[in-house]
Amino acid sequence: MSAEIDAVVHGVRAVARDVVAITLRHAHGQPLPGATPGAHIDLELPNGQVRQYSLVDAAGAARQDEYVVAVGWDAASRGGSHWIHEKLKVGQRLRIGTPRNLFEMDAAHRKVLLVAGGIGITPIYAMARHAAAQGLDWSLVACARSAPRLAYLEELRALAGPRLRTHFDDEQGRPIDLAGLLVERLWDAVYACGPAPMLDAIGAATAHWSPGHVRLERFQAAEVDAGERRRFELVLARRGVSTQVDSREGVLDALERLGVDHPWACREGLCGTCEAGVVEGEVQHLDQVLAPAEKAAQRRMMVCVSRCAGPRLVLDL
Repeated sequence: MSAEIDAVVHGVRAVARDVVAITLRHAHGQPLPGATPGAHIDLELPNGQVRQYSLVDAAGAARQDEYVVAVGWDAASRGGSHWIHEKLKVGQRLRIGTPRNLFEMDAAHRKVLLVAGGIGITPIYAMARHAAAQGLDWSLVACARSAPRLAYLEELRALAGPRLRTHFDDEQGRPIDLAGLLVERLWDAVYACGPAPMLDAIGAATAHWSPGHVRLERFQAAEVDAGERRRFELVLARRGVSTQVDSREGVLDALERLGVDHPWACREGLCGTCEAGVVEGEVQHLDQVLAPAEKAAQRRMMVCVSRCAGPRLVLDL
């Protein structure tokens, strides 16, 4: 985790079918670090799992009294959403991380399209409130399998009015036609969070847009063809330690084998917790965190999924 805060569950309430909103406050009554729209925090659950959830109430303040996250019931959950829905109670103590933002809005974008699918509304709702407060020219497309499953629907209607377009699969009989929506470039930028098919469709429809103008946040890592996994030497510059990493092992695995307590959370290249500085070597970037320019710079990597494309990798560890 990026840092740890003692928090207490101040409230739990249903905000849609199979979606609960959780309000967290500092266990000792202190203010919490502020967050900008698109930010997320780590939750360390009592079952030992660490999960990342977007902040619904991120508004860009330096400090805030509480954090609100919304968690959907996931039938394919590895334990996180099930534990929260079934066992989390008001008054429970949790360790949480300070906010991190890998889905930041660019102040230069003045005309934006926000797109949310299902529980992907959580960061998008914060962005919509920010867009309204900043006087941006913005539109919101919110999709779900049915209206009762879309969290904060009434709040969105009150906030957005005619700027809001909803799409419910059970009413329309099919998913939304994102390619048709984006056939004309009517916006400076698109910010979208939702399931993989939705984000893949947006990516395909905007493939000709300039880098940085389409920002996507995924629930799960997209499949990446890593090609042949090669053996390489891993050097930890500050420790003066080196080891061989074979094709069956990852960089994070090797660090753990060496007894290095390096932070991590998702092990999918999504959350940015495991970032490490690169001193030397060509990185094979397989994460969903770094922008293309950051990957090309070869100065940082996510050690949970990315590897070395050459014979030797030296990290600032």
